[in-house]
Amino acid sequence: MNDVCLFVATQKFLKLTWDISFKTMRYPFKASVLVGFLLFFSTQAFGQSPSAAKTLTLKECIRIALKNATSVQKAENSYALTGAQVLSSYGQFLPSLSVSSSYTFYSNSNDLQQTALNEVVAGDTLSTISTSVVSTKSRSARYSISSSLNLFNGFSDYASLKQSLRNEDAAKYSLARAKEQIAFDVAQAYLQVLLNQELLKISQETYTSSQEQLQQIAAQVKIGAKAEADLYQQEAEVSSDELSVIDAENTLRSSKIDLLVKLRLNPRENYEFFVPATDTTELDSQYRSLDWLVAEAIESRSDLKSAKFSMEAYDWSITGAKSDYYPSLNLNFSYGSSGTLIDDQTIDGTAVDNPSLANLFDQLKEQTSTSIALGLSWTIFDGFSRNLSVQQAKVNYQNSRLDYEDLKLDVISEVTQAFGDYNAALKKLESTRKGLTSAEKAYETVNERYKIGSATFVELSSSRATLVTAQANRAQAEFNFTFQKKILAYYIGAVDIDTYFPE
Repeated sequence: MNDVCLFVATQKFLKLTWDISFKTMRYPFKASVLVGFLLFFSTQAFGQSPSAAKTLTLKECIRIALKNATSVQKAENSYALTGAQVLSSYGQFLPSLSVSSSYTFYSNSNDLQQTALNEVVAGDTLSTISTSVVSTKSRSARYSISSSLNLFNGFSDYASLKQSLRNEDAAKYSLARAKEQIAFDVAQAYLQVLLNQELLKISQETYTSSQEQLQQIAAQVKIGAKAEADLYQQEAEVSSDELSVIDAENTLRSSKIDLLVKLRLNPRENYEFFVPATDTTELDSQYRSLDWLVAEAIESRSDLKSAKFSMEAYDWSITGAKSDYYPSLNLNFSYGSSGTLIDDQTIDGTAVDNPSLANLFDQLKEQTSTSIALGLSWTIFDGFSRNLSVQQAKVNYQNSRLDYEDLKLDVISEVTQAFGDYNAALKKLESTRKGLTSAEKAYETVNERYKIGSATFVELSSSRATLVTAQANRAQAEFNFTFQKKILAYYIGAVDIDTYFPE
């Protein structure tokens, strides 16, 4: 239809262009400019066709969301940081190593130097002080290598390593749960779009049926087979059904925008969503046992595992805080050398011979020093700061344990609720199936009776409304059942994120 309208509009513009050019042949320049303008306008207005819609499946939507979601990216960054923390904790068991060196030019002008002199005069020792003005220019070089290895620090490094490993595990499962949450939210939004599409389809079919019914009643009114009041009532029904279509279109549009926002895609782009075959099959038999579902959730839920590892990390922090009560034993090693050359020296303005020294390279090679030291340090009293650190670590552990217990109760509550919702959705499937079958038969019967005049318009309108309600209830029951299965899988931790990415 759009292509036909485009073709007709283009033809009209070309005809208008031809008429103008023919009538303005006496003014060829003006005519050419006007024709060119019209041709350009027609090309811009009618030559651009809307971009083809891209169809997305549920799997593709989840894959896009997992790639673009900021919550997942932040969780990945946190997980990467814990890996660096683990590497740092391993490094605490290794000796440190540092190297330093320097090469210095030194110039000193008119420096007063005092020297004590002892002279023996007539058997007595006299002390005098000699003052000289010295100027010196020299060069020096040095290097040193030092290393330190902690032999004992109250198991602080061991506790730090264990804490880092637990934090890494907690971050890994937090990342997994963040991905599961994104997949769950996208699946919910996707199924809502499919449901709204189905409701729109029902509204459109109802609107079309109402229009056809209006035409039939109008024809019957003309021949006097129906009262004119029925025509007016049917026109009101058509108007009401048209409003339902408009509302359904707006609801569908809103749900699509909501889904595209979750995917971080441009809502102004044209997207369609693949409608899979309806799956109303029941879950396996073990899903009928609430005890099994709760046990599976406690065993498999990523957020519960993350909370457990966080609690264990806080437990190890208590050991780390207590390490300050113990002494620290370190093995220190250093090796280095230095050398100096005097290039120029004067005393009281008179140049003196420079001392005979080996070159810097030889001095650095020969004038070396080595030290090995075993150091012990132990803080006897620190104003109770160690006690404060231990108490803070214990409080953090207790709070994390309370968080874990609360989360465990939440998991049990969520699974219990999801189990009840799944069974209710299963019952609604059967109930709406029967209701739709009955509504269809009732409408067919009342419609046939209305055609022959044995049923009133009120009865026909009521049966049609009942049918539309039954169709909507059936569609909602099917999509709700599909979603309840996904909810149950999500709450017991059975969502496999890896299936959304190709190998």
